Amino acid sequence: MVKLRLFSSLRELAGAKEVELEGEVQAVKDALKRFAEKYGEKAQQILFDQQGEVWSSVLLLVNGEAAENGPETRVKDGDVISVLLPTAGG
Repeated sequence: MVKLRLFSSLRELAGAKEVELEGEVQAVKDALKRFAEKYGEKAQQILFDQQGEVWSSVLLLVNGEAAENGPETRVKDGDVISVLLPTAGG
């Protein structure tokens, strides 16, 4: 099982700070896809561009460290993936 630690609009969407993803997840991108499948079109738009790639502005951490290979970073059972979204400022 892998956990997603959520921030910003993803936290609001899920109604939780973290969600657990059951089953096998091999890479960060797999976890994000599974999350989007569960939480619908809004989650899909927040995380993925029109080509199905994770937006480059999404910051991904695995166990508190920058995901070395971005969305392709491999994960294992027990890992925590933090998903930080860009924020608008002014």
